[in-house]
Amino acid sequence: MEHKDRIRMNIGPVHPAMHGVLKLILDVEGDTVVKAEPEIGFLHRASEKIAEMRYFSNYYPIMDKLDYVSALNMEILYASTVEKAAGITISERATYMRTIMAEIQRIMSHLIFIGSLGEDFGNLTSFIWALRERELLMTIVEKISGGRLAPMYMCNGGMFYDFPEGIDKDILEALDKIENKVKHEYSAVFTKNQIFLSRTKGIGIMTKDMIKRYGITGPIARASGINRDLRKVSPYLAYDKVDFDVPVEENGDTYSRFIVRLNEILESIKIIRQCLKQLPAGNYKTAVPWIIRIPKKDTFVKQESSRGEMGIFLVTDGSDKPYRLKLRSPTFFAIRALEELLVNVKVADAFVIVASIDPVMGEVDR
Repeated sequence: MEHKDRIRMNIGPVHPAMHGVLKLILDVEGDTVVKAEPEIGFLHRASEKIAEMRYFSNYYPIMDKLDYVSALNMEILYASTVEKAAGITISERATYMRTIMAEIQRIMSHLIFIGSLGEDFGNLTSFIWALRERELLMTIVEKISGGRLAPMYMCNGGMFYDFPEGIDKDILEALDKIENKVKHEYSAVFTKNQIFLSRTKGIGIMTKDMIKRYGITGPIARASGINRDLRKVSPYLAYDKVDFDVPVEENGDTYSRFIVRLNEILESIKIIRQCLKQLPAGNYKTAVPWIIRIPKKDTFVKQESSRGEMGIFLVTDGSDKPYRLKLRSPTFFAIRALEELLVNVKVADAFVIVASIDPVMGEVDR
């Protein structure tokens, strides 16, 4: 059936208001979206297939480039999968160090989310602020690992380097500054800003039924009232040794997805402080040969990344390389929900809703 008043908009994959190389095909009547189709695949690099041609120790740089806003979480997940398959036990110190790095990375990722969301409704200040706070932690990651966006810090059995002397003081100072900014400046710009509230409250509502149908996890699910966080329900690393809350909201709208991530920053700060206080002495790395062979088996590990439950299914056949490797990426499922989520919203709100999903296309396309 022909709709004379309907026009089709192709937005992306390269567009200043789009997140990564996501393409949206929108059918619009007036300024209202009546049909939405997300199109992916513009960043496909055969990441899973490459694993079959690399030693288990040589795949970390590829993991860095999946969720490249949360690279350390990707590294830790892969390391945990290989170690489980190979029967490698890491030291208690390495366990705490990984927990600290995972939460530092979560804060950095959520800051990018906050800045991008603000920019999409016209607040460039929030983006500059978020980068300012993120740089505090980026500098610390560089001091620890020598890298920034792609640290390449984890390895089979632990980490490449121990924490440098005095880094705990630097981390605590950075956390104090970020906590102060989040509680005061960010609150003024967002939660007390009527423009922001009108553009986010009641906009892009994702119901519990949608969450379940699309298999969505992480902050998006928790913003819709689903209290599930792998760090609590299936603890790994040192998460069962620290006290923290899981932020949950009930409305499932863009505002709720923002608030959940904002509060998660504060909880991550709480986790890091406890881990630094409890950080034991000892080795930061278990001695593991660079080339290892893993007996024939299937191994699956999932962890709570910045965007939800990220999983790796690893099949080994006794050789020195994975036989198969399959990734379960949370953003892939969230992207599919846009077909339903963007219908009957204004075109201007569509960009903000996409930002509230917090997509990173590197993990989607793989």
